[in-house]
Amino acid sequence: MTTAAPPSQTAPSPDRRRVRGEPRAFDFRHPSTLSREHVRTMQIVQETMARGFTTTFASTLRAVTHVAIKDIAQCPYDEYVRQLPNPTLLTELTFRPLGGAALLQIPLPVAFAATELLLGGRGSPDQPTRAMTELERALMRNIVELTLPAIRTSFEPVVAVSPAFAGQEANPQFAQLAAPTDMVIVVSFDLRIEEVSGEMNLCLPFSSLQPHLEALSENAKAGALSADKLAEERARLHFHLASAAVEAAATFRPLIASSEQVVSLAPGDVLLLNHPLEMPLTLAVDGTPVHDVHIGRVNRHFAIRVDDSIDAGRHRRPSRLQVTHQKENS
Repeated sequence: MTTAAPPSQTAPSPDRRRVRGEPRAFDFRHPSTLSREHVRTMQIVQETMARGFTTTFASTLRAVTHVAIKDIAQCPYDEYVRQLPNPTLLTELTFRPLGGAALLQIPLPVAFAATELLLGGRGSPDQPTRAMTELERALMRNIVELTLPAIRTSFEPVVAVSPAFAGQEANPQFAQLAAPTDMVIVVSFDLRIEEVSGEMNLCLPFSSLQPHLEALSENAKAGALSADKLAEERARLHFHLASAAVEAAATFRPLIASSEQVVSLAPGDVLLLNHPLEMPLTLAVDGTPVHDVHIGRVNRHFAIRVDDSIDAGRHRRPSRLQVTHQKENS
């Protein structure tokens, strides 16, 4: 006779197992280098940019506009270009003093609706699927140029940039922003104008932003330290530096000698240093001048008296060495 297993020992059925997140592809040739701090910083920047876009589009088109950040991702430039529709509207922007350029991709249905509103239409959802004409691209250029102050303001916490219009493309393959394997940051926005919506993208070279993002992260870490921790670190540093051994020397005025003078030196020769008695010596620590000193004597030992401190970059003009040889003295 067989008996059923207790409920606690029954194997879970496949449909009762805990549902986990969908697996995501990972390319080991291009591992992600966008840290959490970088993503958080870029999210703050792009949220400010989205608010600026909303204000600019709404005031220019006189229409209900909504722009919200959707995602921040990092991928090779070739992968980003291959996922763009053809035709589309790509605007190339320069971000001086940053190297390279940026791409602002606006979906064609939204771009056609914006140009229709500029020309007095109502911006209906029924829009053509063709590439934009020169006139339509010129109208969109004016709209993009009005958003440049918002882009500049949003990047101020990271780096001061001066965005400027550089060109437009309809075919993504013709936009040579970076090498195919170069990593780029792609920021996606949900863009809606009246009843037309789409996904707008901003593509930035990661190499141009990485130094500024890392510097901002280091400053944030330093600012997170409390005053007590900073005082403790300063005291510990002072303790270790105070016991470090350094080489100190009191030096006369520099001299210039010829090779013949140096080779002909012999025991008993007298060297005239051309250093006046009233001129102080220089106390140098590891070769860096720090104080003027005067030479003297305490009991039966030579000594120096420290005077005023001097500029570390001061250099005295050298004098010519004069030698009185032993034969001349005799």
